[in-house]
Amino acid sequence: MKNSIKIKNKIKNPAISLFLASLLAFAACDVLDVEPYHSIPADEAITTRADVVSAINGVYSSLQSAGYYGRNYLVAGDLAADNLTWTGTTAGYNQIDNNSILADNVIVEGMWSAIYSMISRANYVIASIPDVEELTQEEADAFRAELYFLRALGHFDLARMFGPVPIRTAPATSSEDDLNVPRRPLTEVYEQVFEDLDFAAEHIRTNVVRGLASQASVLAFRARVKLYYHAHSGLDSHLHEAASLATQVIDNYNLSLTPSFATLFDGNPNSESIFEVNFTEQDRNRLAEYFFPTGLSGRREFAPTTKLYNFFESADQRREASIAMDGNNLYGIKYSDIETGADNVYVLRLAEMHLIRAEANVLLQSSLEQARDDINAIRTRAGLAEIITTSPFLLQRQVKDMRQLEFAFEGHRWFDLVRTGEAINELENVHDTYQYLFPIPLGELLTNFHEGMYQNEGY
Repeated sequence: MKNSIKIKNKIKNPAISLFLASLLAFAACDVLDVEPYHSIPADEAITTRADVVSAINGVYSSLQSAGYYGRNYLVAGDLAADNLTWTGTTAGYNQIDNNSILADNVIVEGMWSAIYSMISRANYVIASIPDVEELTQEEADAFRAELYFLRALGHFDLARMFGPVPIRTAPATSSEDDLNVPRRPLTEVYEQVFEDLDFAAEHIRTNVVRGLASQASVLAFRARVKLYYHAHSGLDSHLHEAASLATQVIDNYNLSLTPSFATLFDGNPNSESIFEVNFTEQDRNRLAEYFFPTGLSGRREFAPTTKLYNFFESADQRREASIAMDGNNLYGIKYSDIETGADNVYVLRLAEMHLIRAEANVLLQSSLEQARDDINAIRTRAGLAEIITTSPFLLQRQVKDMRQLEFAFEGHRWFDLVRTGEAINELENVHDTYQYLFPIPLGELLTNFHEGMYQNEGY
């Protein structure tokens, strides 16, 4: 790990200091570690255009963290729901699977720190760009646009997991005001996300480039956030905008659904990807290792549920592309490069835009034929018969079912169940709405002394 200037509160209790040291050490035991989330890289002075490009690449690389899209944030979205079940030896995964998470869960701590590390890095580069004299204003704005998109992604991903969270839009310093920050209401978090996306949409590249943010990814992500914000606010205006944004992405960026679902996961570029996290042999993930059985050099920490396997219709081509059998044991195969760990991870792809538009239109009870056609686009690609109904109730059920089957192991299921208020009905271990949020990590509570930093209810 590179040398860094670590910015943290002084902890006077030696026992707490030792606890946190061991906690962070345990959470950091992975080849995809990133810097502690309130640290500024001491050896990364940004003075030239090349420095800016390198630093932005470093922010993208933060998405590869095992605590973020490199594994745990991605997996938690299915493990807390009914798509995955714990089958390994890591107790932290067991807590997530059972929806009985403790505040000292090191996996949850790792997710929190990985996302804030990415945000911190983005803020550091944003603050440095004005001092790089060789950049034109257009170049500076384009670079900032990428960083604003990534910062918006981080704040949103934190909010949908933890609820109200601290908003960080500047590099952390050693001052008490920077270290001790309050959680902000969800409305303010969403406002910050939209503000960042507004700037990004205006200044970011218009062409879709694999692994990089583009105008299509900004609009697609905004469509997703609008769908979530509707669940929070109840305002139909957010549904109208979600449908409009999804339509723009579908119509304007030369994107199309791949003819075969399986080709989405063969490692090659495709026409459906809007934004994905790149992995290579040098920057690898361990997703295949954690999904694959021991007989195939894996560790099978989690596995597809029998419920999910049986929920696929026999003709559904997505099952064979998502799940395999090892004897009587199921295992996930969307991430299959166990040798090099170079499986890319989707953050946004076109199928979601069709289902966002369908869901928004169904909830608005408008354009129901278009909603049906969007659902059928997903069904026919999967090898299923088209539906003919325009019943809002039946279409809404289809949207939910298609989202579960289409995005299995891509991190959506838990957040969908929470967003629609169905987690209590669908999951046997969820008995109270307080479980809809993960606990704020104990490490944050022990080092952030602001009166506005508090634990979520029930933990």
